[in-house]
Amino acid sequence: MKQTIKNTAFLLVILFFATSLNAQTEHRYTINPVFSIEKEILPVLTTGADVEANYCNAANSKDFSIKPFIQYSPINYLVLGAEYRVKYEVEDGESAWQGRLGLAAKGKYAFGNLKLDCRLKYTLYTDDYDEDTKDQNFRTRFQAQYKIKPVKLTPYVSYEWFYNIPRGLVDRDRWTFGVEKKLSKRSALGFEYQLEEHFNRTNAKRTKLKNDIAEHVFSIAYTFEL
Repeated sequence: MKQTIKNTAFLLVILFFATSLNAQTEHRYTINPVFSIEKEILPVLTTGADVEANYCNAANSKDFSIKPFIQYSPINYLVLGAEYRVKYEVEDGESAWQGRLGLAAKGKYAFGNLKLDCRLKYTLYTDDYDEDTKDQNFRTRFQAQYKIKPVKLTPYVSYEWFYNIPRGLVDRDRWTFGVEKKLSKRSALGFEYQLEEHFNRTNAKRTKLKNDIAEHVFSIAYTFEL
């Protein structure tokens, strides 16, 4: 266990310095508190909502969002989901609303306490207010997590890339390292670090490359099951 923690910490340091070496990369740091609530309607059907905020050091940016979701698991190895996120964002004194639809399919398999999954997700932005956001993405994520039952801890790591459909290329990827602590039968507390890189960026007319962005996101999440 100690060796696993050391290896994870070493990898985080390598990732941080690797992104810092690129002088053309703009680094942003974000604090992200999250509250999630879930309800099992049927053994195969779960619904809930995520409420979160983001406070970023860049351009005095902050946003608040709510994301209702529903998940259906027809078999043990497959989860289908749908969500709609509404976000209110304030940056440099200007504010905007944004809506995003998400549809996902996740395959999962467990080897004892080790759980692996692969998620495919389609997102459609219903408001085109941000030239960098575009409007459609196809996302692929691989995740591994390991449940340590004696201490009720579940560390996990994932990697995801974003294929921008209108532009026909990958312009973002995301590394996630986290751990979740089970507090009770119905509640859990999680801590997470994300390194999200934005690249192949252009201006509104797509005529000039813009600097890459590396976002360092530190999250704390509380989940409650009704």
